[in-house]
Amino acid sequence: MRKIGICVVILCLLPMMAGAVWEDNAILASALSMLETGNPFLVRYNQMTGKHVEARFPLGCPYFWGGRDASRILETMRPWQASPSYYRTDRSYLYGLDCTGFTRWALENAGYATHPSNSDMLYLPENAVYAIPDTDNLKGEELSQKLLPGDLLFLCHGGRSYHVALFAGTLLDYGYRVDTVPPELIPYLAYPLLIHSTVSSDYYERYETYIEDTLDWRVYPPDGGVIVSILGVPRTAAIRHMLSPLDDEMDYFLLDGYKLMLYDDSRDEKRMWARWRVV
Repeated sequence: MRKIGICVVILCLLPMMAGAVWEDNAILASALSMLETGNPFLVRYNQMTGKHVEARFPLGCPYFWGGRDASRILETMRPWQASPSYYRTDRSYLYGLDCTGFTRWALENAGYATHPSNSDMLYLPENAVYAIPDTDNLKGEELSQKLLPGDLLFLCHGGRSYHVALFAGTLLDYGYRVDTVPPELIPYLAYPLLIHSTVSSDYYERYETYIEDTLDWRVYPPDGGVIVSILGVPRTAAIRHMLSPLDDEMDYFLLDGYKLMLYDDSRDEKRMWARWRVV
């Protein structure tokens, strides 16, 4: 009875909750273009807006440690600094964008100014002016209602480890309903979606094949790339799990054949939602 009640409530709310994303939003269109061809969020965005945003890279924009130069994506390069886990300075990898490189590119491509570093956004007082008020303790639908597509989420994992992502709307905004998602996703139709460059075994596998077919075995695949995740869903809600390229267990929902990853920010030390400015 409880599940039926939830479904009825959600169905009643659909006319009020859907559609906000589909006003002209250059940031979101820019960000979605870095997903792979056929990604369901890119496909649905085009269907619902009548736009024709194309994937810039058939396999999606890969991740690269410290990657900030979009003009060099898919070149072969050695990182100038080692990452804590995967990237080594004595190995060559496919070049891509890191989390900051991706969000900066998405904003700049949409006509916005470059945002400061993640640490500066979180800790410099002058950047507090960009913080979206009353979002610190909100989760799920309540948080989604405070946000606009293209808003930035800055996170400090701890120490000098940071991350940044863009708010990409909700599943409702992409036309998903209780009868078009897996049953375990129904309670989270109005939860925030993030688009960001992060760890993904799908990218590793796709580009591993790409390298074998077109390049050289001495080139290493990326350990991730630009993906869509859902924020704030408890790990216990996901019934599917996989190992990342770093052998960490990752939780996801299977949605139209796409692995919609869970992003759990509960262990992050500091976070800030920010709304950036036009040039």
